[in-house]
Amino acid sequence: MTEAGWYAQPFRADGGITAGGLLSQLGSPGLSRLTLLVREAAQNSWDARLPDQGVVRFRLDLATVGAGHGAAWRRLFAGGSSRSGRSDGMFRPLAQAKSLRYLAISDRGTLGLAGPTRSDAGKTARREWARFVLNSGDRDGGTRSASGGTFGYGKSALFRMSKVGCVLAYTRFRDDDGRVRSRFIGVAIRESFWDGETRYTGRHWWGLPEAEHCEPLTDTRADAAARELGIPGFAGEETGTTLVVVDPDLTDPTLPDSDTTPELSVAEAGTYLADAAAWNLWPILLGDRDRRMSVTVTANGVDVPVPDEGSDAALAFFAGAYRQVADGTGPVLACGKPYKELGRFAHAFTFGALVTSPAARDLGIEGAPRHVCLLRGPELVVRYLPGPERSNPDAGYAAVFRVRAELDETFARAEPPTHDAWEYQQLQGREATFVRTAGRRLKEQCDRLSGAQARKAVKVGSYAMGSVAQRLGHLLAGPGGTGSAVPLSGAHPGTARTGGNAAGPGGQPAGVDPAGFTVAPGSDGHGRVVADGGGAAPGGGTAPGGAATGGGRSGVRRPSLIAGPRFEVIDGRPYVVQRVRVHGPDRVEGTVRVLTGDGVAEGASPTGVTPPEVHGWRLPSDGSLVAGEVFYHAGDATEVDLIVTAVADVLVDINVVGRA
Repeated sequence: MTEAGWYAQPFRADGGITAGGLLSQLGSPGLSRLTLLVREAAQNSWDARLPDQGVVRFRLDLATVGAGHGAAWRRLFAGGSSRSGRSDGMFRPLAQAKSLRYLAISDRGTLGLAGPTRSDAGKTARREWARFVLNSGDRDGGTRSASGGTFGYGKSALFRMSKVGCVLAYTRFRDDDGRVRSRFIGVAIRESFWDGETRYTGRHWWGLPEAEHCEPLTDTRADAAARELGIPGFAGEETGTTLVVVDPDLTDPTLPDSDTTPELSVAEAGTYLADAAAWNLWPILLGDRDRRMSVTVTANGVDVPVPDEGSDAALAFFAGAYRQVADGTGPVLACGKPYKELGRFAHAFTFGALVTSPAARDLGIEGAPRHVCLLRGPELVVRYLPGPERSNPDAGYAAVFRVRAELDETFARAEPPTHDAWEYQQLQGREATFVRTAGRRLKEQCDRLSGAQARKAVKVGSYAMGSVAQRLGHLLAGPGGTGSAVPLSGAHPGTARTGGNAAGPGGQPAGVDPAGFTVAPGSDGHGRVVADGGGAAPGGGTAPGGAATGGGRSGVRRPSLIAGPRFEVIDGRPYVVQRVRVHGPDRVEGTVRVLTGDGVAEGASPTGVTPPEVHGWRLPSDGSLVAGEVFYHAGDATEVDLIVTAVADVLVDINVVGRA
């Protein structure tokens, strides 16, 4: 039986690429090592998903080698190359170390690394082994589904993550006869070196060395090697791959990279990896997808929660916009000359959904999101394209743009090796035009969502500012403020105010919505929504205590408003919700109108502006929705929610009346 050991690759007569040249293929990425590793590894796993697999299971396990496996690890790194006899100085510390750390990246429900174990083998249908273990930048034999990139470039991120440039690969696949096979090999990318008169590329493999290459351990011997090292195996006949990054570099990615930059603890690094998975992979993690990926992260055996739309408000807004794109309800962005539909766009306004994750900051998102998530066919995040900020620092917008399937290859060619941008300069002709125009259309959409277009269109005239301030001051204040106008001396009869700092449902400040509204409740059958803070519009109709002041039906109790209007996001859209108490049997009608600064109902809406409208009535008991302005109630007194579409920068009067 051939003894396992290291094989060093010499330069051949026809040349070769040095290990340093391989590592430089990613250029100088703007992303941290941890983020880049998650993006590239998950992309390779997603591309390798089995055709009939509903869920691809992706794991990141950051761990310290246990005492029972330490001896096997030290033996692995103790020997030198079987060809040169060289004992690499960088491996010696690993062989002598009292403790070793590793990062295991596993996928299950994937194809595994099949194909010939020699790069010069004849043409075959599958060549995943050659693409990952032997070659670089090789797409031959890859999956033909929408692909995120190439194995060769992506694997550079793995070796950059290792302080010693070493990755172990343990894989299981089905061969051409349908049999389940296992393979195990170690791969190291180090500096090139001379040994006597022979120069070596710096590429090494640990397995079964032969004259001109290194064969992997196979089947039972591969499984035994993985067990000795404590690498998780496979259940039953499942297939997939586990890649083990030896001695991972956990340098704190939030600090400038230098020789003295401190490292993250294992727990901190686990949290960063979980956040990076969430922000880079969330489109394929959504639970309602037919085919999706699940992500598990552990740090020294402790599960680390991965944020999702249920636990992170900002991700929830992006997910809502994505579903609009997936359902085909968002607008199509197109190129004019030549005419070509480029992709679909959708957005959701946000408020108070502030992003604080360092992994998200690595992608350029911090505070209120004001970004477009760019997607291609694989539906992995390409980039978060930033747009202008909204006037309220707590207000933002989360948008998604997905390229049309027929242009996927065009946009893929516009990506650098790290797949984190669309650079039209890499293309020519119409392809360059399409990618460049997509950038312009997205900028137009961001300007519209942020209000930048409206601000550019404002013409400043010569007006008496005292009068203007008195009339419009309530539109200029921040949430919870009193505006620049003369403060109200007291509330109108039957009207109460809710302060901007009061806690509302779900942690939202009561009276404040994501578009910058402040809501003013009333017990007069009216609720007011005031844009950007300010006073309630004049009104009356019901005196304190609920007694009718005129115009009501004698002997019939009128509906009453409970507390103040509040803001909610429903299916990614902002709404104002007013709780109403109705006394059955009754027929209740809700109306909404826009008021001017004088408290007078506005006439026709400005061109291109959609006025607010009643969306319907919601029963709090079971969440069911009754569409339309009218609600019929035949039972005892109860509470229902009137739901009104929210429109920014307006003063809205909500009216609820009982009808005969």
